[in-house]
Amino acid sequence: MESKNVNAIGEQCPIPVVKATHALREMKEPGTLKVHVDNEIAVQNLTRMAAGHHLSAKAEKRAEREFVVTIDVTTPIG
Repeated sequence: MESKNVNAIGEQCPIPVVKATHALREMKEPGTLKVHVDNEIAVQNLTRMAAGHHLSAKAEKRAEREFVVTIDVTTPIG
């Protein structure tokens, strides 16, 4: 299983979505993509992007301005 992390803390949308989409396309096997962001708008947009690719996503709030969106990649999109 492949595992990737994307740091998009401090980035405004659409940059977190662009970075996550790029990372998803690089994945060649099933696994997990974790995207670190610092705002709820990015969490919502990443969740929508994952749903658009038929992937499940869950968000975890780790601190006041720290979220991790975990996208389960069952079938690579790239």
